[in-house]
Amino acid sequence: MLRISTFNIQNDFSNYSKAKTTDIVNYLTSNKIDILGLQEVFSKCNKDLEEELENCNYNILGKYRFYLHFLLKRFNEKVPVVTNKEIIESKTYHLPAFPSPLKRIVTKTVILYNGKLISIYNTHLDFMLDSVKKRELRKLLKLIQKDDNLIVLLGDFNLKNNNKLFIDFFKALEESNIYRVDVGEKTLKVSKSKRAIDHIFLSQEFKLKKMEVIKNVEISDHYPILIEVDI
Repeated sequence: MLRISTFNIQNDFSNYSKAKTTDIVNYLTSNKIDILGLQEVFSKCNKDLEEELENCNYNILGKYRFYLHFLLKRFNEKVPVVTNKEIIESKTYHLPAFPSPLKRIVTKTVILYNGKLISIYNTHLDFMLDSVKKRELRKLLKLIQKDDNLIVLLGDFNLKNNNKLFIDFFKALEESNIYRVDVGEKTLKVSKSKRAIDHIFLSQEFKLKKMEVIKNVEISDHYPILIEVDI
């Protein structure tokens, strides 16, 4: 049994306090999560997360979107993978960005679980331009389609499931035997629509046992999604 979650923690750089990191770690440990994809992890929060997770037998993996991470600290986010499983490798890829002003990235972490290699992809797509999202999705699809491992794809896609770009993307994933977890409710708190913009995709080998949008975590403008799977 694996417990998997995706959570955009909201970049509140100017108002951040270490209590936020403690709440993230409490969410992780109290729900016994094995794989957590975080989005909008800025430098202050990342530093505190690294320190707190050291004591919990979890690793946090992923690089910043800008190489000179001491510059533009407010905007230099990670999309890390947090896991308590055996890590084989981890790499951060840059996604196409122009003309959007902010680079977007995807973190790929490979773990070994019950003798199977699982590639976890975590990302946060552009929020402004569909033309940029289209190229980001194309790059993401190429990375996944050439991957022979089982797939877990997590993230804030800034796309609802009725958007044509998103429909085309998950149809292409279905051809690779990867399915979308049907969330069925909003994950951005201020959204007037009941459709999610945060999503989880899984290889068909994962059997979904439980799915929940967690409403009692107050530290973000997003709700985390938590699932339980058998493999």
